[in-house]
Formats: sequence, structure tokens, C-alpha cells
Amino acid sequence: MFTERDLRELAALESPDVPVLSLYLNVDPRHQTKDHYRLNLRHLLERVEDQVSRADVEAVQRFVEREYDGSGRGLAVFSAQARGLWRAFTLAVPTPNLAFVGRKPYVFPLAKLWDAYGRFLIALVDKTHIRLLFYQMGELRETLELRGEPIKRHKQGGWGAEKLQRHEDEVAYRNLKEAAELTVGFCERHQPRYLLLGGADPTVVEFRELLPSPWRDRIAGTIPGDRMADEGELREAALRVLQQVEREREFALVETAITAASKGANGVINLEDTLRAAAEGRVQVLLVADGFHAPAYRCAGCGFLTTIPRASCPFCGAAFETLPDAVDWLIATVLENGGQVEIVEGHPRLRELGTAALLRY
Repeated sequence: MFTERDLRELAALESPDVPVLSLYLNVDPRHQTKDHYRLNLRHLLERVEDQVSRADVEAVQRFVEREYDGSGRGLAVFSAQARGLWRAFTLAVPTPNLAFVGRKPYVFPLAKLWDAYGRFLIALVDKTHIRLLFYQMGELRETLELRGEPIKRHKQGGWGAEKLQRHEDEVAYRNLKEAAELTVGFCERHQPRYLLLGGADPTVVEFRELLPSPWRDRIAGTIPGDRMADEGELREAALRVLQQVEREREFALVETAITAASKGANGVINLEDTLRAAAEGRVQVLLVADGFHAPAYRCAGCGFLTTIPRASCPFCGAAFETLPDAVDWLIATVLENGGQVEIVEGHPRLRELGTAALLRY
């Protein structure tokens, strides 16, 4: 079970003399087979095997191929065998496929997952009951249910029908108000980042209005299902909503970068301009299309970077060395300069560009 404490401990680790291998692997069985993710693992390790010890590569391979029990959707592994550093986490949410080598564990993907899925609450409500389910990184941690005052249905017509209907409405309102108070107390205890509501539309709307604004503002959406629904189906529905929330956030960043670049403001697009901005330490948010990799060339004399092969540097005349994967260099450089990295899946324009960035200046 991955916790916020694990994230803090990883972020505090540093290995100045021995490189740390950080590897993220998507093992979601809904979308790929075991052979598929093992092939992805092999490709990831091939890109970094010249930067880490053979012991690190073998430790990661052994964990994925022999020790992993197949129960998760994502894996996060951190290894520096020469320092005795080893952390492996099986996650209930999918991760990007990524390998990175540096002086510290590369925790940004985990931090991003924690931000999106670390703490969320499902509230299933009707006029007499509420069912609360609290999740941490996609795993159910606690449930709570409340049964309110029964509502007696009357078939009486005539002059008394209106009075009976008012009574039923009053009982339903008291139940929803009590359900909202229970939810607030539950939220104050667990501090979920997002709330997701389920139930009949009119009841959900009324319940939502009874929540105070700090919690009402954290409602990410609604999911199909009622308090009797299967927990697994509820979780899947909630994760789909949260994935869409995260996708919209990433897409908004890409659009902001593209717009800024078109206006000559604090944004760049394409690998050439992004490399240059990163080398100057100007990148605040690096945006990379999922799966994008491309070589680049760096002057051995002055450090000039380009995506265009050249015989010699136009500035100092020195020879160029090849960066087999410019994305790895970009990520490392941006992180070392205190920037943020976003691996974005599915944005058509970014897929064409490869990379984009929001700049500090």
C-alpha cells in the first residue's frame, strides 16, 4: 500500500555518488498482456543500462518477472543496489512507462498520481440512506453507512395527499441533511482531494447543495450506481471520472503552452526550441507526448543543442556528440532546474510536436 509517507521518504532520498534507477511500468491487465509489459520493461532498461549497474537492471527484472504477483495496474521501482537502496510499489492505478537515472529517485510521476488518485471519496445517497467509500491510490480504505428515518409511502388521495407529501419531503430533507453532516465529518477526518456522488439526479442535486462550499467545490463529478452497487464497479467508474479530470488538466497545460508560443510569450513548441529553453534553465513545465523519443546533438565545446545533425558547431567549431534520447536529457535537465514534467497521452497536437513547454521567462 503506497502512502503519502512513502512519497515523502522517497523525495528526501539522495545518492550523490551512486545513480538511482527509477522505473515506472504500466501493467494494467485491462489493456495489455504480461508479454506486452515485459517487452516494454526490456525497452525501458535498454535505454538506461549504460547509466546504472548491472545489479540494478537485474534487480528490477527479477522483481517484475518473478516477484510481482500480477495484482496491480502500475509499478514503481527505485534501485541503487550499491547503496542498498530498493523500493518497489504495486499500485492500483496505471502509471506511465518511464525509466530515469539520477541522483535522487524520480518521484514526480508518483506525486502526480497521488495528486489525482491519492484520496477520493464516493458518496452514494438516496432519501433514506448514504454509503461512503474512501479510497487511497485506488484502494478502498474505509466505508461508512447511515440509515435515516424511513419514509412511509401513502396512497391516500384527496384533501390529505398534499399534507402527506409535505411530511414525506420533510423526512427526506432531514435524512439528506444528516447525510451531509456525516459526509462533512468523514471528509474532515480523511481530507479527500475529490468527491464523487452517485444516486438519483434530483436527490444528488439536493444533497450537493447541503454540503458546505469547501467540500462542494471538491466534487469532481457523478458516477452511475446507487448504494447497493458493486464496489468494484463503483471504483472503476470513479477512476474513469478522475482520469478525465487529469486529462483535462494536462490538455489545458498543452493548450496554454501552444497559445503562449504562438504569441511569442512564455511558451515554446517542438523539440528544437524546447531543448534550447531547457539548456538555458527557462522551462517551468515540460510537456512530452507519451511515447515520444528522438535523438539530439550537443556540441562538445560550448554545449549548443540541436536536432539537426552537423559536422561541427557553428559557434565554436567543435564536434557534436549524439544524445540517443533527447527526452531523457530534457527530463533530467528540467528536474535539476526545479521544473515540472508532464507526460501527456492522447493530445493530437502535442503528438505531432513531440514536446512543448511553459517557461519561467
